[in-house]
Amino acid sequence: MKKPPVYTGGFFILQRLICNEYSGIMGKMKKFILILFVCVSMLSCSPLGAASLRIDTDYRLRGVSFSNVDFDASTSTDAIHYYSQQLKIAITGRPADKIEIGTKITSLGVVGSTNTIFAVPYPRTDFTPYIENAYLKLENFSDIPLDIIIGKQSIIFGDGLVISDNGAGFNALRFIGRYDKPLPLQAEIFTAKISENFRPNSDHDLYGGVLQTTWRNLLWEIGYFEDNDASGSKYRQGGLETGTQAIVKQFYDFRIGKKEDIAAYQFEIVKQGGYVKKTDNSSIQLDGMGYLAYGHLVGEKTKLGKVKAHALLQVSSGDDNTSALDDADESFSPDFTRRYDGIERAGYGELFAATPSDSFFALPAPYSGIGTLSVGAEFSPLYAWTFGATYFLYSASQGPRGAPNASGFERLFGAEFALGVELDLSVEYVHSKYTAARFSFNRYTPPHYDIYWPKTEPDGRYQLEITTRF
Repeated sequence: MKKPPVYTGGFFILQRLICNEYSGIMGKMKKFILILFVCVSMLSCSPLGAASLRIDTDYRLRGVSFSNVDFDASTSTDAIHYYSQQLKIAITGRPADKIEIGTKITSLGVVGSTNTIFAVPYPRTDFTPYIENAYLKLENFSDIPLDIIIGKQSIIFGDGLVISDNGAGFNALRFIGRYDKPLPLQAEIFTAKISENFRPNSDHDLYGGVLQTTWRNLLWEIGYFEDNDASGSKYRQGGLETGTQAIVKQFYDFRIGKKEDIAAYQFEIVKQGGYVKKTDNSSIQLDGMGYLAYGHLVGEKTKLGKVKAHALLQVSSGDDNTSALDDADESFSPDFTRRYDGIERAGYGELFAATPSDSFFALPAPYSGIGTLSVGAEFSPLYAWTFGATYFLYSASQGPRGAPNASGFERLFGAEFALGVELDLSVEYVHSKYTAARFSFNRYTPPHYDIYWPKTEPDGRYQLEITTRF
């Protein structure tokens, strides 16, 4: 039977991208693909093989160009141009009822390079395959409404304001329980091993628990997370750092939201506590706050086709004294917030990529507590085409004296100092459910402040992305 033409087109694009243009890279993966094929064949044919087996493949190629990364348009050495790629192969099997075994194998890197331009939290960035996920899931364990997930797995809560594995996977043990009366409840607890040093009280662990319910058509969620790092990591405050015996960060999280076809919104507030125990046995108290509000509206039939308007506000507290390591640190600084999407930064804005405590650009030490205000819209006047535009205002809760002030609206929510603006423009074409292409242009302009930004020429970023999945 003749294959549908839409599938043939998607496969042809994948074949051209992988086989023809990157045959050298695929040569490195021949052994890996052969082993994968043998394992899948054995699973499929063995009497103990999976009753059902699913394989999903996702390939992404990006061309990225930065025109100016030091805000000096008179020089050309600050321009960066490269291609990055990411391949994910997910295998999910169900060898028996209520048992799921899953594995996700990932390869990512810069085309033609064994080094990565930016620091990323992945074990390999030279397109050599590594295990992102490998887990066992037991559903309704012992015939009670309890799921147990063991192994390396993806964990993200909300949009990743506090906890996200950033696509690297956590080695974790999770328990997810459900109860339906009088309200539908779901409780989840987990423990994840970040690093193991084989000595008592010297590991890095992550713990958490979340209780979730639906009431009056709203999702209500409360959570507690603890990041306990006793591995001897350096603690940094502004431009200073010190050795530690332990860094304990505690987060009390509350989230409420609603999602419908034509509208969605969510509010999240996080209280941070904890302490840092330095090598001299003195302590630094941690105390911060983070807020997030997001909403969007969808219009199905307008003169511009389907339109989606969205707005976001994210505010973080900052430290009022970044020049000392002997006082409390009031900055909101979760270490496992969402920061990366492959080897590129992820955050609020495609270029500045703001998170509560950092961004794509290294900010001067006096700035602390990054906030973001954004508004934008996406519209589809033509079938398969989507155009988007989003404007961002960045600010800081703390900064140096004399620095440019944030806008009046931002100051209502605790932001004090301006950190620049960004405009993101994009166009996406969906060829089919197998293949899509997206082009974006991002322009970031820093604030005018002679001490830290003596040259305020904007920085530009261009990205062409092609994704293929089947």
